[in-house]
Amino acid sequence: MDIITSYLTETGLLYLEMAPYLLLGFALAGALHGFVPRKQVSKHLGGENLISAFKASVLGVPMPLCSCGVIPTAVGLRKRGASRAATVSFLISTPQTGVDSILVTYGFFGWVLAIFRPIAAFISGVLGGVAVMLVKPDAREEEWMKHHLHSEDALAEADKRKSLGDKLREGYHFAFFELLGDIAFWLVLGIAVAGVISVALPDDFFAGRFSSGLPAMLIMMAFGLPLYVCSTASVPIAAVLMAKGISAGAAFVFLMTGPATNAATMLVIARALGKRVLGVYLASIAGFALLFGLGLDYFLSSTGITIHTDGHLHEHGLPWWSIASGIILGGFLLSYFRKKIYRKYFRSVAGQETHNGEQKATTMNELNLAIEGMNCTHCVRNVKDSLEKVEGVEKADVVLETNSARVTGSNLDPEKLQAAVEGAGYKIRK
Repeated sequence: MDIITSYLTETGLLYLEMAPYLLLGFALAGALHGFVPRKQVSKHLGGENLISAFKASVLGVPMPLCSCGVIPTAVGLRKRGASRAATVSFLISTPQTGVDSILVTYGFFGWVLAIFRPIAAFISGVLGGVAVMLVKPDAREEEWMKHHLHSEDALAEADKRKSLGDKLREGYHFAFFELLGDIAFWLVLGIAVAGVISVALPDDFFAGRFSSGLPAMLIMMAFGLPLYVCSTASVPIAAVLMAKGISAGAAFVFLMTGPATNAATMLVIARALGKRVLGVYLASIAGFALLFGLGLDYFLSSTGITIHTDGHLHEHGLPWWSIASGIILGGFLLSYFRKKIYRKYFRSVAGQETHNGEQKATTMNELNLAIEGMNCTHCVRNVKDSLEKVEGVEKADVVLETNSARVTGSNLDPEKLQAAVEGAGYKIRK
């Protein structure tokens, strides 16, 4: 019982410490989403040069997208004319940070790491994009581009017609429903894992055994590269690891590699940009993670600046706004998980799940599609928007939990619907 009580206390404190910064981060992310026009963003990224990589990294650093949610956005930018350098720069810089994770990083580690983290994401994004310019285009990439549509065009045109109220509503929905939905599971899992580490490992666990230097960073890289964890959820894990004796530089390697990579991202890059570019992408992330990790440890040791996490992890006199923020955020999280469970286990929509992965028409005006590749609510939005701009489509209900879409309209053409889904970067199971 003592272990359970300690675990619940640690995870509760971690959650309450993060809550105010998360809420503020979500609000800023919503404003970013609602008021930054797509058209202005994409038109600057066409050149295969340093300037395009620079602009793409500037764009990516504050964007609150995880390594999964960044995929359709990057694919859309590429299809609308963004260069390979700009696309890879965006793919590297975006998932490492976001306005939400920067604020949470500040809350746990202070201003040094909160500034260092986006700078590292920016530099690694620019240089990774430039490195791609040295690699010849893959024949597979050229073939892939020929068969995809410009699915972001309709979204860009729709932005022009939105009123201030529409933008505020869309920003709110994006922040507290779509974005929160993308990271909710991983956020809860990250806090839960951090709680386990905090309780299971003694305070001096890393002292004298791979606490700093290259060996510790290689261990953190091996841990972070294959792991799917969003930039915000990685913070409490890194904080607990530091509290157990690992160096700030080694923890930073995890903060950089964990959010920047996952299996889905690697597969899409290989398919859309080619295996050569995938190799440059992974080498850039791994190499810069080690470089910045070593650089951070050197900077801290030479300046005498220290990064403390113990106060955050064991502070019991939390201010009222942390508790209030925890209650508000908890309401959003509970609402999300309730809807997710309802959709997965209780929602009964005729024809929403297809038999053995086959697509079938249930009526003359309805078509059900089984879709591969959707991993988050951002994916759902991209598929829905792409389907609803197809001629004859009145409505598309896309469900992440069942990986399916129910399309209603008149004179529906399965080939056009398939082209729209593939144009958004996904596949239809046949």
